Amino acid sequence: MDFDPAALQAAVALDADSRDRWRREWGLLMDLAVWGDLRSGQIGLTGKLRKRVLEFGERLRSYGNDRSWIPHPREQIKNALSTSLQMRESLEKLGEIAEQFNDGADLAALRAVWKAISAALMADVVTREGLLVQLLNQQYQEEV
Repeated sequence: MDFDPAALQAAVALDADSRDRWRREWGLLMDLAVWGDLRSGQIGLTGKLRKRVLEFGERLRSYGNDRSWIPHPREQIKNALSTSLQMRESLEKLGEIAEQFNDGADLAALRAVWKAISAALMADVVTREGLLVQLLNQQYQEEV
């Protein structure tokens, strides 16, 4: 049996409002990482933060990509699950680095932006993964 196109689209596609919101928040995060007054006793931490924020932006872009170009629905789902896993890893790595800063005029702003974007994204990731797994399980049960 084929996947329900509406259910597939709901599971693999990110709505435009969320994508635009997270893009803006990522821009704020990047601005703080590059231009913000952030301090730590650890040498090179700001460079690591910038690298992780950039990587996070790339993962966020992949997470929100249109998957309609992928011909088979099952491959769309697998691609969405893969990018979801990469998003989780990126969130974890960036969160670890952000917590290592201990001073600076922009530290509170960095933590506030990070808290907002990471909480919203994790909620979306968990929901989306549930839908994707449900679709795959449904098809596997029908094939058996």
